[in-house]
Amino acid sequence: MKDNSSPTLSIFANIFINNEERLKRMKDSFKSFHTVNSNQWVVNIRGKYKIDAGEYLRNELGKKLHLSYINSGFGWLHVSRKISKKINADYVFSWIEDHILLAPKDILEKCINEMKQFNVDILCYTWYIPIIMDPFKIVDSYGSGKYINAVKIDNKASTKIIDYIKKRKKNLGISNKYDDFYVISGSSIIKKDFFIKALKSKKPYLKRKPRKTPHDFEKRSKDKFAKEILTAWPNQELFACIDDDLGTPGYSLISRGIYPNRVSRDNLLNTEDKPNPLRKKIKKLIPKFLRPLIIFIVRYIYRIIWTLNLFWNK
Repeated sequence: MKDNSSPTLSIFANIFINNEERLKRMKDSFKSFHTVNSNQWVVNIRGKYKIDAGEYLRNELGKKLHLSYINSGFGWLHVSRKISKKINADYVFSWIEDHILLAPKDILEKCINEMKQFNVDILCYTWYIPIIMDPFKIVDSYGSGKYINAVKIDNKASTKIIDYIKKRKKNLGISNKYDDFYVISGSSIIKKDFFIKALKSKKPYLKRKPRKTPHDFEKRSKDKFAKEILTAWPNQELFACIDDDLGTPGYSLISRGIYPNRVSRDNLLNTEDKPNPLRKKIKKLIPKFLRPLIIFIVRYIYRIIWTLNLFWNK
C-alpha cells in the first residue's frame, strides 16, 4: 500500500557562535524558516555566545528543542554523531545558520514531500547558482515533480560530471580547484538513515580540514562514499547565503542589497580565524616557480596533522 503521509522533519545543527554578528545572523536565519512543519530541533552550540544563542532558541521553540553545549577535541563529527541519536524523523534539515529562506515556507515543505515521493536521499536547499547546479543538469532526470528534479549519481554520472567540470574550466575559465564535486553537502535536507551514514563514514580517510569544523562531513565524488546517491535540486531558489558569493558576483544577500552589511565577510572571517602574518612573509621568500609545489606539500602535512588529530584540534 502506498504511503501518502507527509514525511517528518528534524532540524539539526552543530554550530559555532563566537561573536555578536554570528548571533544576529543565526537569529535572522532562524526567523526565516522556523515555522516550517518540523517535529523537533536537535541543536548543539559552541563558542562565546553559545548561551545567548541557546536561550534564544529555547524561548522560541520550547519542548521541541533538544539543546546541548558540547565542545570536544574529538571534533564536530564526534559530537554530531552523539546528538544525532535524538533524531526521530524521516528527514534531517542540516541547518547552516548564515543562510536565509527566501521562498514561502510551504514551497520548502512541498519540496520535502516530493523528496519522499521520489525516494530522494539528499536535496541541496541553497547555492542556487549555475557554477554549482549546472554540472548536475547534464545527468538525465529519474524523477521530476512540480517542486524538485531528481537525478541518480553513480560512477557513470560522476565521470560525466567531472568531464563536464574539466571542459568548463578549459573552455570558459571557470575554476574548479579539485576537478571534482560534492555529493554530500552540509547545506542539505537528507534522509535520516543516509545522514547517519554520512556522519559515521570515515571518508575522506585523509582529513581535509581540522576536526573542529564540519567540512569532512561533506563528501566529494572521489571519496566513493556510496555507489548510488539519489540527489535532487529544487525548481526554484529556496535559501541563499548572507555574505558568500561563491564565485558568482551578486549572489549573496548582502550583494543583492537585501541584508545589512554590518560586517564584511573578510573582516568576519579574519576575526574568527586571524591570518598568520608569518605565513605571508615566508610565502614572499619562496620563488614563484616553487610555490605550487611547496603549497601542495604543506597542505598534505596539515592533512596528516588533522587526520591524526595531533595537538588536539579544538
